[in-house]
Amino acid sequence: MMDIVKTFIELYNVGAAFILIFMIGQILIMLRNVDKTVLKARIFLKEEILEKTWMYIAIAGASFALHSVTNFIENLMHINTYYLNEITQIIFFIAFILAVYQWYVFLGSLEKRE
Repeated sequence: MMDIVKTFIELYNVGAAFILIFMIGQILIMLRNVDKTVLKARIFLKEEILEKTWMYIAIAGASFALHSVTNFIENLMHINTYYLNEITQIIFFIAFILAVYQWYVFLGSLEKRE
């Protein structure tokens, strides 16, 4: 059972990493085509983009910190955390992907209007 969970986590991490790389690459390409003054004005008008982004980044940061703590507990103290270490990895990637996705959608809407 342990091997199935670890295999799933590794495949999930690789898939999530590819999604992040693709979306961040797309965002960088989109940023070249967006007028920076329009971008600043739209961000100012749509505060929920920044609020959601910071919320997702905070969740990702907290799960990363919890992952470090559970990793320490499992490896150095030899205490079983019952998949909490793996769950924090999943939460991190989900939250980080959602943060990047917010900007992907936001910048995509700017490009269409220009």
